[in-house]
Amino acid sequence: MNYQRKILIALAMLGGLLVTGTVGYLLLENNNPIRRWQLLDAIYMTVITLTTVGYGNMNMSDAGRIFTLFLLIGGFGVFTYSVTIATAFLIEGQLQSFFRQQKMVRTVDKLSNHYIICGLGDTGVHVLDEMLKAEVDFVGIEFEEERLIHLSDTRDFPYLQGDATDDEVLIRAGITRAQGLVTCLSRDQDNLFVVISARKLNPRLKIASKAVEDNSPGKLVTAGADEVVLPDHIGGLRLASSILYPHLVEFLASITQDQQGTHFAESIVQRNAPLDGTSLKNANIQEQTGLVVLAIRYTDGVFLYNPPGDKLVGAGDALLVIANQRQLQALRKLTGDLS
Repeated sequence: MNYQRKILIALAMLGGLLVTGTVGYLLLENNNPIRRWQLLDAIYMTVITLTTVGYGNMNMSDAGRIFTLFLLIGGFGVFTYSVTIATAFLIEGQLQSFFRQQKMVRTVDKLSNHYIICGLGDTGVHVLDEMLKAEVDFVGIEFEEERLIHLSDTRDFPYLQGDATDDEVLIRAGITRAQGLVTCLSRDQDNLFVVISARKLNPRLKIASKAVEDNSPGKLVTAGADEVVLPDHIGGLRLASSILYPHLVEFLASITQDQQGTHFAESIVQRNAPLDGTSLKNANIQEQTGLVVLAIRYTDGVFLYNPPGDKLVGAGDALLVIANQRQLQALRKLTGDLS
């Protein structure tokens, strides 16, 4: 049982005692020969009894005095229970956690066109770090509170604690307003469930999923994932490449770990943007941004590496570059890709 529910129970018990005391005094003192009690008298006596103020007995009958004894015992019990819960709530940091969660909820409610990371485990934490490097809007979802606390101590990012396979949690993360989702839970069944739910809640969403078993990628793609990654497979390729092509691997590692924010990036040409329908040479990309276009991905899915200057680019084509954040922003002004 969580502390919020326990506090609600304590408040309900206190409310029950107030009602019981008021009704009891009205019934017992209704025929008091000295003074017939009114509703205000019953409420007043109940309150001063439960708060142990003890100011006067208002010519109470013997039955009323006996009732008061039981009311005092009940009030003391509720008071002890409430103090115990409140103390544990404060000592264990639940109050701080509660307000932190509320702050996160308000932050997430303001996000739009953002990304969602489901699962911040051994794989998800690397996705998290890449999102931070790219300086994009995103929210992380993690079930284990201790892991969230550990990550939030070393990184500043919005998150929600909950089960990513629950549609309500995805809705709270703003999935209907998001542009992309990465699910990297530890079980393929859970990732499959997230993909199905995410695709149903937002058909336009770009979805990438982690897979553990070799036979899972096909199922995840069928369920709606746009990209599926096998971390063990990629790890094996990296190990082989480090032996066969050590300098290339070193170069790629230096790019991914660059502290100045330089990384592989893409920018998609938008309709009526300065680059729409222009050749690379006439666009003067290198002069305006300092970048060299490594490749172009055309709308039909074909890649052109080391494109010559006479190649035209149009709406929907993606320019692939190595850029820092300043250079990428300059390129996006030319492509119109300002989202």
